[in-house]
Amino acid sequence: MFKRFTVSEFEQALLFRDGRFVRVLDPGVHWIRGEAVRVDVRRRDTLVDVAPVHTQDLVPIGVSLQIAYRVTDPKAAVLSASDYRAHLENDATAAVHRSVSAVPMAGLSAVHRTLEHQLHDRLSLETASYGVRVEDVAIIGVRFPRSIRKKLKRMEV
Repeated sequence: MFKRFTVSEFEQALLFRDGRFVRVLDPGVHWIRGEAVRVDVRRRDTLVDVAPVHTQDLVPIGVSLQIAYRVTDPKAAVLSASDYRAHLENDATAAVHRSVSAVPMAGLSAVHRTLEHQLHDRLSLETASYGVRVEDVAIIGVRFPRSIRKKLKRMEV
């Protein structure tokens, strides 16, 4: 039995028949036999909070990232990863730990842009395996321990 299935302009769909992948459905109206899974291929932004991350001098800090990404290969995104969004967040967390652990706390502001580029490069390599392209990575916040924030606040006065 065939059923009508509409794929919107901003998505692609994967057609499965008897639990096996058949083909990718492009935007438009399709008459299908089997089940279809929609995948949104528009650009998305997600926020990732990573804490605690230890700097080179073992100061625990928190880092907030904004990651812009899009699915470029719907088949790989659905079949290679159980949840590609969760994989993206886990890869971002690991990339932050690897990048920030090589920098002392005092040097974080000086290498801000370099860290963003490193994170972008690391994430791009990791996410390509499951059909996601990272378009932009921005460090939007760094949280220091309370004791250091108090000392910095006293220095402002």
